[in-house]
Amino acid sequence: MQLTRKQFLKSLLADFALLALAPLKALANMKPRILQTRRETLPVTPVPEFYVEDISGPPKAEVMRSPDWRLKIHGRLSQPLSLSLDEIRAMPSVRQAITLSCIGNPVGGRALGNAYWQGVPLSTLLRKADPDFFSNRLILRADDGYHESVPLKKGFHPGAMIAYSMNDQPLTPDHGMPVRLLIPGLYGIKQVKWLREIEISRGSYQGYWQKKGWTQQARVHIFSRIDFPQNEDALPLRSTEIKGIAFAGDRGIQYVQVSTDGERTWFLAEIEKPLSPYSWVFWSYRWTPHSRGEFDISVRAADQYSGRQENGSRDPFPSGVDGVHRIRVEIL
Repeated sequence: MQLTRKQFLKSLLADFALLALAPLKALANMKPRILQTRRETLPVTPVPEFYVEDISGPPKAEVMRSPDWRLKIHGRLSQPLSLSLDEIRAMPSVRQAITLSCIGNPVGGRALGNAYWQGVPLSTLLRKADPDFFSNRLILRADDGYHESVPLKKGFHPGAMIAYSMNDQPLTPDHGMPVRLLIPGLYGIKQVKWLREIEISRGSYQGYWQKKGWTQQARVHIFSRIDFPQNEDALPLRSTEIKGIAFAGDRGIQYVQVSTDGERTWFLAEIEKPLSPYSWVFWSYRWTPHSRGEFDISVRAADQYSGRQENGSRDPFPSGVDGVHRIRVEIL
């Protein structure tokens, strides 16, 4: 779809307006802390710069560090489990790069990060527990009072794990000490931190954010972002490398396209190999402007299943954004 200059500007203004109006809606309750201040995005996000979202802060230290802490798995199963952290760490583990994104992340936002996580495959624990034939849901409860649920089949996702390490260090209090859930392809609202209990159940269940109107599915939408240049940057009249990231949960990125003329024409960007099937990709496009003035730059991406970003939702509530990221720059 080609945008007029007026429509392009209206879109930019709408993004700012959504952020301003968000406190009037359920988005007011979702306020991820964005700790990354650098303009350059690194392949692996340092832990101190990884975004943080929770409902009330970490549990008390004596809860997270208690020698009596156990992860309990119970419900509709043959073998209830009660595991200490040492028992979990002693099991065969996997180490995987996984990108996490907050469902409240706006178009072009920074409430996402990529890290190397290590933990026990959730499927290992579920097979030990042996859910009964009629069970279909995992109810997840955390030490901070947070609760969520996912379909049982998501627990058998090849990338799903009970993680205890982030970037080769034990989980910090902000990121789920002592263990957290990770399921590629879902937004952060399903990635329960400070996990203490998994109940294997049947039927539906409304988690913390669903009771506030947010989606039950929480499937990650295709997301792409321009990291350089940034909106309202002034650039010299010469070749410039436009670059950024793209992410589509566990569906991978098939291609990224860039427009420098208000979305009249699109050109393929170069894509770097991702660190894993579940991590973001870096893209770049070499642009040589031939005149001075203002230029409207956009980026869009497609996943490996040929789903593509269009002019979709620019409001995170209730199921996340999938709108095209747009900026305006001036060539001097």
